[in-house]
Amino acid sequence: MAVDVLMPVITEAGEEAVITAWFVDEGQACSSGQLIAEVQAEKVASEVLAIADGYVVNRVAIGDPVPQDHAICQIVDTVPVASTAAVAAPVESSNLAPPIKASPAAKRLARELGVELDGVAGSGPEGRITEGDVQGLAVGAGGFSGLRAVIARNMRRSHTSTAPVTLFTTVDFGTLAPRSITARVVKAAASVLADHPQLNGTRNGDAFTSADRANVAVAIQTDEGLVAPVVADPAAQSIEALAETIRGLADRAVSKTLDAADYEGGTFTVTNLGSYGVDGFTPVINLPQVAILGVGAMRTVPAFDAGGGVVASHQMVLSLTFDHAFVDGAPAAAFLRDVARVLVGSSR
Repeated sequence: MAVDVLMPVITEAGEEAVITAWFVDEGQACSSGQLIAEVQAEKVASEVLAIADGYVVNRVAIGDPVPQDHAICQIVDTVPVASTAAVAAPVESSNLAPPIKASPAAKRLARELGVELDGVAGSGPEGRITEGDVQGLAVGAGGFSGLRAVIARNMRRSHTSTAPVTLFTTVDFGTLAPRSITARVVKAAASVLADHPQLNGTRNGDAFTSADRANVAVAIQTDEGLVAPVVADPAAQSIEALAETIRGLADRAVSKTLDAADYEGGTFTVTNLGSYGVDGFTPVINLPQVAILGVGAMRTVPAFDAGGGVVASHQMVLSLTFDHAFVDGAPAAAFLRDVARVLVGSSR
C-alpha cells in the first residue's frame, strides 16, 4: 500500500511551493512523525513529517515547484527492489564526491534558487562558496528557478487572471506633516473597508467572498524579495500600536522568522514605496484578494491657503489597483476618496 505525503498548505491550496531539502533518501525507511523534508512557499518555510511507517519513494526533486496539497512523495509498506539494491550496494571510497565547501547561508540560498553547487569553485577563503557566488550562478543560468520561479509565476498569475485597473488620488495634509504614514494608511484603509465590502475579501475563481472585518497585509521588502504578512483587524488598533506591529513584522521579515500564521487571513494589501521617492505606481494585486493600495512619497509643495496666501503643503499620492471583474470604477473611486478623507482627518 502506498500513502501520499502532501505538500503542506502554507499560503493557499493550489499555489506552488518547492522542496528545499530532503532528510531521507529514495527508498530509505522512515517512522511516523519523522522529519523527512523541508519546503518553502514564497518566503515561508515549513517542515514535512512522515505520516506512516514505511519507505519513502517517488520523491519530488529539490527546487521543483509543486502545488500545495499535492503529493511530494509516497510512503510504501515494502521497499522496492531497485531501492533495496541501491541502499545495500557497497560504495567504493574512490567514488565518493568531495564535500561541498559552502557557507550555510550559501547552501540555503542555493536550495531556494535551485542552483547546483557540485564542482563550483567559490570566491571565499580556501574556495568556500559564498552567497554572492550562488547569486552569480543563478543569474548566469538565465531565467528563474526554484523559489524565485514560484514567485514569478504567482506575479504573472495575478496579471493574467485579473482585470487590473489603477486609480490615483493626491492626499493634501496641509501644513502639518503626519507621522507613521504606513500605519495611518493601514488603519484608514481598514476603517473605510467596512463601508466598501466589495473590496474587502477574497476570490475563488469567479466567486467573491466578502470578509467580516479587514485584515490588511503589509508589503515588506527584504533582501530575498517582497513579503506581505498580515495585520489582524488594524481598524481596532491605535496608530502607535499599529506602527509598532508593522515594525515588528518588518524585523521578523528581515531575520526570516515569519511563519505561515503571519500570512493567514489577509483581505486587502497596502504597499508603501514612498521611502524610495516614488510618487505613484501600479501595484500588483495580492491574490486571492481583489485590491491593493499603493502609498507614494510625501512631498512638500506650494499651495494656497484660505486667504490666498502661498503655504508649504504636504501631499502624497495613493494608487489603488483593483480587479475590474469584481469591482466597478465608481465604487473603487469612492473607496479611494474616503481613505483620503480619513487620512486628512486623522492628521489634524
